Amino acid sequence: MNDDRYNVTDLAAPFDISCDMKILMLPMRDGVKLHTTIYFPPGLPEKAPAVLIRSPYSRTTWFDLPCASAFAHGCVYIHQACRGTGWSEGGVFHPSDVDVEKNDAEDLFRWLARQTWFNGRCAMLGASYPGWTQWCAARCGNNPLAAISPRVAPLHSCCGAAQKGGGARLEFPINWPLSMYHRRTYGYAGVPDYNAMRVYRHLPVRECDRFAGYGKPLGIFQDFLDAAATPPGEFLRRHETWFAGMRTPAFIQGGWFDGFKQESIESFQRMKRDSATERSRNFTRLTMGPWGHAGLLNEDLFGKENNLEPMQARLEKFVFGLLKDPDRDPLAGEAAVRYFMLGENRWHDSADWPPPGTGTATFYLHSGGNANTRRGDGTLSRKPPETELPDHYVSDPDTPVMPTDGSDEQGCCDRSRMEDRGDVLVYTTEKFTEPLTVTGNIRLRFHAAATTPDTDFFATLTDVTSEGKSMLLSTGMIRARYRNSPDREELLTPGEICAYEIDLGDTAVKFLPGHAMRLEICGQEFPAWDRNANTGNTPFTDTVLRTSIHTVYHDADHPAELLLPVRPEP
Repeated sequence: MNDDRYNVTDLAAPFDISCDMKILMLPMRDGVKLHTTIYFPPGLPEKAPAVLIRSPYSRTTWFDLPCASAFAHGCVYIHQACRGTGWSEGGVFHPSDVDVEKNDAEDLFRWLARQTWFNGRCAMLGASYPGWTQWCAARCGNNPLAAISPRVAPLHSCCGAAQKGGGARLEFPINWPLSMYHRRTYGYAGVPDYNAMRVYRHLPVRECDRFAGYGKPLGIFQDFLDAAATPPGEFLRRHETWFAGMRTPAFIQGGWFDGFKQESIESFQRMKRDSATERSRNFTRLTMGPWGHAGLLNEDLFGKENNLEPMQARLEKFVFGLLKDPDRDPLAGEAAVRYFMLGENRWHDSADWPPPGTGTATFYLHSGGNANTRRGDGTLSRKPPETELPDHYVSDPDTPVMPTDGSDEQGCCDRSRMEDRGDVLVYTTEKFTEPLTVTGNIRLRFHAAATTPDTDFFATLTDVTSEGKSMLLSTGMIRARYRNSPDREELLTPGEICAYEIDLGDTAVKFLPGHAMRLEICGQEFPAWDRNANTGNTPFTDTVLRTSIHTVYHDADHPAELLLPVRPEP
């Protein structure tokens, strides 16, 4: 079976082992049949555990290469194509329906329980959407799961457009849903390059699916926009009760530059706090590496030795250890969290996230003292502000701030060229003489006024190297209509000074001597995020974009505070 035609799945490598294979069209409770391939290893014992992957990515060949590690541990390997994908029935793929994947996994478990060879224990593997299917499967009440291992996986359903601050990712919900629809409808060859077509530029956003050439609204795309237009508090609460019923330990892997970074961290925190059993709370692990969605993006910065491969042995020890003995911690004596410290470029262990002993340091924004300051000469320091003039910039979504070229993930990229724009405010510390270690969630509190009834504010933290490069660490945003509550919309009174808080997400970075820390503030991060039309209208419906003038205050009456989770140096 050593043939380039076959896909290579997670934990798989080409090998020369014959095996028995069975392909089923397995019926679900509603009669839809899912393409399910079962691989039996040579010398199968009378009773064996199973390793499962449920995935929508499986139509380039009739079957996938079986998982070599599963065979090495005497496991049956099962690959099932999600409904509406591959050769499974089910019509159009709808990832937004959170109960579909749960119910289909439950029906697969029921079939598995009837197999004479099955010993009653299984584990699930997979990254991204196959990671999401694991969270859905773990919600099933009486499941046989001994372990799950979601990597860079969504948590808030796979409608990954909706974000905590009320904005929406844009490049992702254009490229991924449209390409999934195209593959199912027209085949896996010839998927359009939506970025080259500049689909993300089209207005109204609601019609991007039609602009891409599909001639009609597509449910898979419209569902993403519906979720993103929901008040963020309501959308993000939908999963809150899930973990109370989860009984399966999880080996969670996330990346500091992955679009689902926060969901990886939150899933770990909720498993530790809310899951149903002592073993699920105590055995669950989190690994956060210097990775994007597909792995290491910055080999030159972080070293090729810090790619995903070294994680493999630990992952296998976790998964196959629990398949052998579900009541024994397979990583006993190892910390619950392993994280990569950016800047220092070293791995650290911690009992929790954020690491115990993390405190808070406040850095204040200061202008350069010029009434016409727009960018560049602002500072960050521990000194509280006194009398200071505000900073101004024009947020024009028709000529948006574009840190990327249409790619949703750039990794730890240099943003210094973008910071030369007149519509980006920049605040920089003096060069550090001692290291500063930041581990945890970053927030920015500030006051601002805008000339439009709605607008966006983005904040980005960077590490300024001794060569002057401004390297991306983490970004967050707030949509003004959600400034007071994530559960209700309140439009602005133009010109009124309002309080804002931006959650910039989590990171782990050591600012080294000779480096500086920088904060950027601007009105867009396009096309990774959608543009606010600044009109106050229903999102994604505008065909005309308005310019907004932003005034950012940082005086004694309106201090602008960057709140950093810091750890004392040893």
